[in-house]
Amino acid sequence: MADTSLNENRLSLLIWQTSNLWQSKVRQKLKESQITLNEYLILETIYLLQQENINITQQDICKNASIDRSVVSLRVSNLEEKKLLSKQQPQDKRSDSLILTAAGNDLINNTIDNIVDLENELFNKLGSEIFNFTNSLKLLLGKKIRIRAKLND
Repeated sequence: MADTSLNENRLSLLIWQTSNLWQSKVRQKLKESQITLNEYLILETIYLLQQENINITQQDICKNASIDRSVVSLRVSNLEEKKLLSKQQPQDKRSDSLILTAAGNDLINNTIDNIVDLENELFNKLGSEIFNFTNSLKLLLGKKIRIRAKLND
């Protein structure tokens, strides 16, 4: 298929367009739950970190979800108002520990599989290149990559 614009070979614009497509699809799914993308990412991060039985702070969310601290702070307040998470004082009392409420757990349990399915539908188009594509994006972000060893059959 021929390129339809002069910018279709600009990698930066293709990455931006792909990100916009992903965000649009996820936001559409999240409309049903009446939460924003950042709120979902915060809830999902808490949900996943709770499985490790650790005290989860806003800093943990910033680190694991790659969301700016000011955004996390604002969205945590919104999620508290929506009764989807609550703050608890841990023993060291330096920062609140965040936990999902029963409603927050229900929301994530009812949403996470839909989001994963949506992402799989979008990114499975890469087929066998998904591993290399993921590593390429990590490389651009300055993260560690994994090399998959080829086994002789």
